[in-house]
Amino acid sequence: MSQGFVRRTREEFDFSRAKVFRKRAPLAKANVEVAARRQSVVTTVDGLEETRSVAEPGDRIVTGARGERYVIKAQKFDALYEEDAADPSRYRSKTLVRALPLKEDTELRAPWDEWQRAKKGGFVVQRIGAPDDVYLIAESVFKATYAPEPGRASRQKRHAR
Repeated sequence: MSQGFVRRTREEFDFSRAKVFRKRAPLAKANVEVAARRQSVVTTVDGLEETRSVAEPGDRIVTGARGERYVIKAQKFDALYEEDAADPSRYRSKTLVRALPLKEDTELRAPWDEWQRAKKGGFVVQRIGAPDDVYLIAESVFKATYAPEPGRASRQKRHAR
């Protein structure tokens, strides 16, 4: 990808003391498109190309809080989101993550098998209950959508390979 980004693996991050967060921003159903055909989706945040993905028919193409578009595989969407009981026109996240701030511009192979980039100040997150689900989130997106999860311990044994 670009020069100046340090390539890392998920095993290089120790989430054992990382704070726990939940995506608090609701997701409007109008911002979730069901892909009708195979298509390429480029995720761009604050002018930086973060990743490229391929949506297959049935996958969800989500437009996020900062206008970024990204793909969630059809089989994974229901595990991550549920209809918001307070407002059926939107979804709410069911996912908790552990998050660490990035100390340098970073590239990481995301779980969807594409390289992902985020600048210093962004976050690397690990989905709780899915230790291999480690990916990057730009600082502006993280701050607009995530909040600390009160009452959740951040203890976890480092995932051993």
